[in-house]
Amino acid sequence: MTRTISISWGAAALVLALACNSGGGGVGTDQPPEDLDDGSDDPPSTEGFTDGTPQPQPVPDVGPGPAFECDPWQQDCPEGQKCNLYSLDGDKELDGARCVPLVDPAQQQGELCFAEDGYGAGLDDCDAGLVCWDVAPTGAGHCVKMCDGAAGVATCPEGQLCTKGFGDYNYMCLSPCDPLEQNCIEGELCASGSEGYVCAPDASGVEGQIYATCKAANACDRGLLCAPPEAAPGCTAGPTDGCCLPFCEVGGVCPDGLECVALHDPEQQPGLDAIGVCASPP
Repeated sequence: MTRTISISWGAAALVLALACNSGGGGVGTDQPPEDLDDGSDDPPSTEGFTDGTPQPQPVPDVGPGPAFECDPWQQDCPEGQKCNLYSLDGDKELDGARCVPLVDPAQQQGELCFAEDGYGAGLDDCDAGLVCWDVAPTGAGHCVKMCDGAAGVATCPEGQLCTKGFGDYNYMCLSPCDPLEQNCIEGELCASGSEGYVCAPDASGVEGQIYATCKAANACDRGLLCAPPEAAPGCTAGPTDGCCLPFCEVGGVCPDGLECVALHDPEQQPGLDAIGVCASPP
């Protein structure tokens, strides 16, 4: 019988770091951390991890108080404007929403975009319901679609997965992928998202090697998972950080005496039953 890894990650899932790919320090991917990092040098606080099994996450409704001047789900701004998420503190944590000018013509999904004042400022030239993501230091990025719907029922177009980034209301539609194949485009890697494996910017920078400390799903090198620190004896990360360990095919060979431990229950997720992580035996 295939054994699945069972490690406590804490009270909540860390997100994939989905925003700016500046090539800085690795933090982050919305599981192991499920939130995605933007690759900047200013890591957000961590909130714990899941056991690596992608699970649907409840999506909070529009936030209370003056931080949310509009509803990003409903796009209820006046004509000529759109409701964009932004960071109250100028970091990667998108924790507010406000109406901003809608550029005409606006950039569409997948097209190049420009984020004025960088990611988190909330000003970009993408169409309503889209956000400029994977933003370089020059402000250049590409438009990705925010998830549709409302609290608890967020959806994406067919062929994409709704994935959480930093911020309680930051949910984006990303392309699914295979962590064993790492079949994402150059500059991206296949990381564990909140509802499955998705292509996200490589936020590892010069870090991200095996046993390195990580704070997000996409903060490890390509082919490595940000796992809980107790997953292997070579991990020295603190209790709120993760540790980079190799993905592996269940039954395959692992380095340093580690064992390929399944991440998914084959009865509940048969399509993912070959995916494992090199860790200490359960």
